[in-house]
Amino acid sequence: MSDNDGMILNFTTSDESGSNATKRSNKITGGRWKDRRKLRMAMDDKKTDRKRSHEETENRGNSSRITADLSDMPNKRKNTPSSNRGTKFQSTGTNDELPKTQALVQSNLPPSSQVVSSLFTSNRQIETSVNSNAQNEDTVVTASNAPLLDDSFESLGIKEPILSHLIEKMRIKKPTSIQKLAVPNLSSKGSDNDLFIHSQTGSGKTLSYLLPIFSSILNMNERVDRKSGCFALIIAPTRELASQIYHVASTLANCCHYLVPCLLIGGERKKSEKARLRKGCNFIIGTPGRILDHLQNTKVIREQLAATLRYVVLDEGDKLMELGFEETVRQIMEIIHSVDLDTKMYPALPHRIIRVLCSATINDVVSKLGKVALKNNKLISNSNTKGSSEKEETTQVAPDQLLQKITIVPPKLRLVTLGATLINITKKDLTRNHKKLLRTMVFLSCSDSVDFHYEAFSSTDSNYRNLVGDTVRLLTKGNGTLPNAGEDQDPNIICYKLHGSLSQQIRTSTLKHFATDNEATNGKHLIMFCTDVASRGLDLPYVGTVIEMDPPFSVDDHLHRIGRTARAGKSGESLLFLLPGEEEGYMDYIRKYHPMGWKLLKFDEDILKPSFSNMKVDRNDLGDKNNNKASLEWDTNATTWHLNIERHVLEDSSFKDLAMKGYSSHIRAYATHVSVEKQFFNVKYVHLGHLAKSFALRERPKAMGLNASKQQNSENRPSKENSKNKMWRIARMAVRESASEFNY
Repeated sequence: MSDNDGMILNFTTSDESGSNATKRSNKITGGRWKDRRKLRMAMDDKKTDRKRSHEETENRGNSSRITADLSDMPNKRKNTPSSNRGTKFQSTGTNDELPKTQALVQSNLPPSSQVVSSLFTSNRQIETSVNSNAQNEDTVVTASNAPLLDDSFESLGIKEPILSHLIEKMRIKKPTSIQKLAVPNLSSKGSDNDLFIHSQTGSGKTLSYLLPIFSSILNMNERVDRKSGCFALIIAPTRELASQIYHVASTLANCCHYLVPCLLIGGERKKSEKARLRKGCNFIIGTPGRILDHLQNTKVIREQLAATLRYVVLDEGDKLMELGFEETVRQIMEIIHSVDLDTKMYPALPHRIIRVLCSATINDVVSKLGKVALKNNKLISNSNTKGSSEKEETTQVAPDQLLQKITIVPPKLRLVTLGATLINITKKDLTRNHKKLLRTMVFLSCSDSVDFHYEAFSSTDSNYRNLVGDTVRLLTKGNGTLPNAGEDQDPNIICYKLHGSLSQQIRTSTLKHFATDNEATNGKHLIMFCTDVASRGLDLPYVGTVIEMDPPFSVDDHLHRIGRTARAGKSGESLLFLLPGEEEGYMDYIRKYHPMGWKLLKFDEDILKPSFSNMKVDRNDLGDKNNNKASLEWDTNATTWHLNIERHVLEDSSFKDLAMKGYSSHIRAYATHVSVEKQFFNVKYVHLGHLAKSFALRERPKAMGLNASKQQNSENRPSKENSKNKMWRIARMAVRESASEFNY
């Protein structure tokens, strides 16, 4: 029989038959099909295409480093279907085979399975935004909240010793417009009206009610000391604002040492506060929760208020309502009015309790609080907004001398743009020799985001020194992760962080250090990363710039944030970060609050390029053994700077946790904007992957969410949840976190 005529038989060896028998006997059932497939492939000793390609790369002897030819990025971007997609960095060759620009981004990176998206796209221009409300930076304007040169405190009825104390000790020579209106009305003995004081932030509302109260007490010509009783009760929404009012009252009381204020705020020992109340006080200043607690449980405070109380002041009324203090204020007012008032004692004072409500904004919630706390109230406002209706006449606007700036920044460039902004501020103020204006406040949406940015900008400097616990750091070399300002202009920088999750002692010490002008802070750039806990009523001296990296939750918050600068007639600047797309419509929404307009900045030409163009890079990072200095393109330097932060995240697990918490908390906070502004700030329109890049994260947000969900207790929420219930749950979670910011 020939070779071609034979029967062809299929047969296997004993090993193969055993393997097939095992396959048939060990049938995989149950579970997900992906898990069954992985187990089947593991039994067959097979590898996925990704693992096989990875092993083949290792077998070729490659170093498995992540590299990218930055010069080819624009060409790669043009070939992609969408301009929003990031170019993936491919694993190629060894170090000796790489271009020098590629070596910039390859050192100390994880294996090639890690994917790094490009920082810049081929189209860097934001074409949709138009500066239709332009403001000229060189235009000379008159400060809207400056002291009045043609008036004096003496003409308002303020007498000695307060008059000389204001001029000589407090350096206040002229009253502001709101003080000119409020002081005579509050000093009037026979007035039957309560007062609603409405004025811009930074216009001196605190002195507008403290001055007439002190003046009325001193004009009685009777002996008064701490045992005489409490004349005024002042309620503030935050501990920081209550502490500041207490400081101003204590400074005024230095002209008459027998008048004593008392501070009652959360976070302090109630035992110590009770001891101060027993000694006696003439002014009680505090937060609503702690004041109500003492009124209900401390007998001595009722004795302090009985027969002598004449003034009740509610400062920042809109924030009191926003934080849910309406019922607390109602209970406080009921207790106060239940105390019998002895009008025969101190007849020179008003014959009833005068109630004062102060607010920089007027809206429905503030009006509701006015109905609860005020009776026959009289509105006192210095608003210069013109309109036909009463509501338009009382609309609050930004100070005229404030230079408002706005920049449209893609989500993945937010972090590097913030770093460039900070170093540009340092360079400009050094050139102008504005040493006392080297204070910058960066407002973020949540405490986790504050922690991340504080660590990102301060922790990589190995020579930093903690000044106040772990919330104030002095950077002494290289400015931490800030872009290099140059060898000739490399000042020391102090970074601060402030949010409601910190202890009260740390918050007080941090604010005091930031506001104090001494040898430790003079000539240094002071940068504070903070939440809205620092946006209300705080009079921090020499704040030159306010940066709103995260958009405010409402226009009221925006006005209060920018109100930390350009106070009492001084100049100041503010920068608002917005994302391309729907957020650009927010500019038209806030147009009426900025009658002087704003300056629209390009994130690349106006911010990034000036900062990174002169940045020096060691050539050993470029593969040059001569270790010479090289000046590369600004976009290459910016990419290198951002990748350094990403390396820090990959190498430090605790810093990575901060980045992930900051990202997730930022997303939750983003979903809590007021309803009328949801059209501009809708989380559905945000590219979550690009936003993760701004927190130096390379992981997909979806994977992070899956990992986080495994750590949570599944019993806290139903297994199946529709999109509407999920959005409500996330919003409620963000509201709870926002309320806990103030630790009441």
